[in-house]
Amino acid sequence: MMPDIKNLAAVVEKFEQYDIGYTLGGSGLLHSLGLTNKVRDWDVMTEAPKEIVLEILQNFEVKEIVSGDFPYASKYKLLIHNNNPQVEIMGRFAIYSSKGLCIIPSIPVSRWNGIQVGSPEAWYVAYALMNRKEKADLLLSYLKKVGSNKRILRILMNEPLPDEILDEIESLNNG
Repeated sequence: MMPDIKNLAAVVEKFEQYDIGYTLGGSGLLHSLGLTNKVRDWDVMTEAPKEIVLEILQNFEVKEIVSGDFPYASKYKLLIHNNNPQVEIMGRFAIYSSKGLCIIPSIPVSRWNGIQVGSPEAWYVAYALMNRKEKADLLLSYLKKVGSNKRILRILMNEPLPDEILDEIESLNNG
């Protein structure tokens, strides 16, 4: 079953109208790849400053929420639309690892229903850092099957990743 993308489409239309970079991640990315049918919320990543995002979304009901306890370290998190699936915007998505702060890059790699979708490589790392093994394994299997983006892998290898995640990234890079 196709999750409702109406709220997501309205938000990303504003991002595109104002030339604000963004990518869809999380379960929305998994759904776009055909890896899940369930989307709890739409995770939108951006590098744009919070003030600019709030300005372009001034006609929406926007609620700033805590971006999460440690290990989460995004600059900000905004909730748009309170009905499911809701839209969550994460500004400069980041997660602490045992070795330091890891920035999860917001790099568009494809489009799904007109919406820019982020990197499966980046979301593999994010899910692995969040200890969401099932989702991380889904993406890792997907990347082993279809191949990976070497440029994105090199970016990720420069982050302070734990050895087990770095080993998987390096195996994808050499595969």
